[in-house]
Amino acid sequence: MGPSSPNIKSFFKGQEIFKEGQESSVAYMIKKGAVNIYKVLNNEKIILARLGEGEIFGEMGVISKGTRSANAEAADYCDLIILTDQIIFKLLEQCPKTVQYMIRLFVKRLARTGEMISAKGHRSNFTSICRILDLCYQNHLNLPREQAKKERNHDMGLEYNKLCKTIRGIILVSQGEIDAVINKLKSLRILEISDIRTGRAFPDRFVQIVDPLNFLEVSNNLFKELQKTAYTSTSELQVVDIYEVAEMLNSDPKILYKKIANEDFPETMFLFDRCKVSEWAAHKEPEYFSKVKKKKKGLDELEDIEDIIFVDNGTLKEVFNRLGYHKLGVLISIAQDDARKKILMNLARKIAQIVQDEVRGSVDEAEAEDVVFELFEMVREIKGGSK
Repeated sequence: MGPSSPNIKSFFKGQEIFKEGQESSVAYMIKKGAVNIYKVLNNEKIILARLGEGEIFGEMGVISKGTRSANAEAADYCDLIILTDQIIFKLLEQCPKTVQYMIRLFVKRLARTGEMISAKGHRSNFTSICRILDLCYQNHLNLPREQAKKERNHDMGLEYNKLCKTIRGIILVSQGEIDAVINKLKSLRILEISDIRTGRAFPDRFVQIVDPLNFLEVSNNLFKELQKTAYTSTSELQVVDIYEVAEMLNSDPKILYKKIANEDFPETMFLFDRCKVSEWAAHKEPEYFSKVKKKKKGLDELEDIEDIIFVDNGTLKEVFNRLGYHKLGVLISIAQDDARKKILMNLARKIAQIVQDEVRGSVDEAEAEDVVFELFEMVREIKGGSK
């Protein structure tokens, strides 16, 4: 262990912080570096999570007054702030009594669920996923009204991405298997799935249990029936690279890269080799991951509204004078972030307000495509290029 102060402990890369089964007397907040949370199953080290600066770990054992449910080691050199049980319970006491009770109850149930799953050797990820889903949903339903109001779309049910993260943090299961279980329950109307469009390419997804009181009994009976029909769970996904995906879909890797960048590809399909990513990232500068350097495009490559950032201001002003208010309004309504800023920057303030008022609500997709095409055709005409 490296140099430390009364409230901070330092650990070198690979150094053990605590082991599964040890008594839990303190939790930790990562001030600097990173920490791996892992389990050892069948002599294989399985990393459950890699935590970074500002994240807290080890608190579950302290609140439940139990033992460590997993191992922790320094993934890099790290400084950890020690959170004693007195500090944790003092923070907990600042919450309303109902919230205190719910946190303690949730932690105990979560720990018990983890023990039950471990004791059975993960013989069934189907039932394990259902147990965790039930626990999370009961906690969701019992959330105090004031706290529930602060949660975005609380009445829609559990946020799917958060649910999946919780499940993967407790049991060793792939995203593909979680999706398979949820889709099976949905197809039998045991669950209801709702999608909300938020302006992103793929929607936010929420899960509701149709009959919360009988869910575990129904899911257990379902699993027995599925076993009779030779249902088998899949814990590993068949991995393919982007070139094979392009071939499967009769597409082109360059098009797929664009769809990924535009969030047109579900994020649940992205799986990375942890060790290879860490090895690759180690050779990059820290600022490499804080911003994206846009590659400049030629005139013939301009096609999406986001490509407007590659057009010089003088040309844009000339094009905008020819387009008219309505078409400018269409462009503003579909442009995002840098592209939108680029458009507004080349319009007088009063004109910008007028064109934004021209288009209210949804824009016809076909019309938007035509306007974007016309925009870049004018740009190419002015600049002397041709597509």
